[in-house]
Amino acid sequence: LSIPGFIGFMNTPILKARKGSKELIFYNDGEYNAWKEANDTKGWKVKYYKGLGTSTSKEFKEYFAHKKVVRFSSTGEGSRDAIDMVFNKKRANDRKEWLSGYDRELYLDTNHEEVTYEQFIGREMIHFSKYDCDRSIPNLIDGLKTSLRKILFTAFKRRLTNEIKVAQFSGSVSEISCYHHGEQSLNGAIVGMAQNFVGSNNINLLEPKGQFGTRLQGGEDSASERYIFTQLTKVTRCIFPEADDCVLTYLNDDGT
Repeated sequence: LSIPGFIGFMNTPILKARKGSKELIFYNDGEYNAWKEANDTKGWKVKYYKGLGTSTSKEFKEYFAHKKVVRFSSTGEGSRDAIDMVFNKKRANDRKEWLSGYDRELYLDTNHEEVTYEQFIGREMIHFSKYDCDRSIPNLIDGLKTSLRKILFTAFKRRLTNEIKVAQFSGSVSEISCYHHGEQSLNGAIVGMAQNFVGSNNINLLEPKGQFGTRLQGGEDSASERYIFTQLTKVTRCIFPEADDCVLTYLNDDGT
């Protein structure tokens, strides 16, 4: 790690904004948010690049024609401590303290050809760790994680009072709520919300129409999402009244 330039990465766009023949490229959310706040975004179409698979062959040629390579440099003990802090299983308390100082507006400036390990960990990796916590830890108020909230939002938007195949519903969730992860994990989350055997949910917000798994195998024996159906349970709208929808705080995602 102490060898200058031994480790580096090729920076590729995470967002692109287009309006007619104009195209703007953003390498992190911070750059995009700064542009969005300073400019009128009406008429701009924003595309989120989840991974390299989103890019076309033409775009790959552009990336390699103008390589944006950023290399890491070590500051010695500070770099070693930062790396140890984020990867050492025994330093969970240090990571909690690290995340408690999270600043959403802070981002890594990759316009420089060289960054330190501390800068990458404190300005780039911290966003991943924070988002990982948001996805993994249920909210104290309603017990929902990000994926479950997106599923519920889609169900309300579609007024899901008639049964629909889980596989079809997961497609709607991806389209309407900007779900960025795999279909399989989304299907599993929908199935989990509908399970009503002992030990699954205190209240199942979705109705299980078919074989959604049993207590014997912890729900792992549910049928394929192509064969099972679901819809909102009657009690769900009593817990989340429709009258509250207009006063909720709505989030921006993928430029929408």
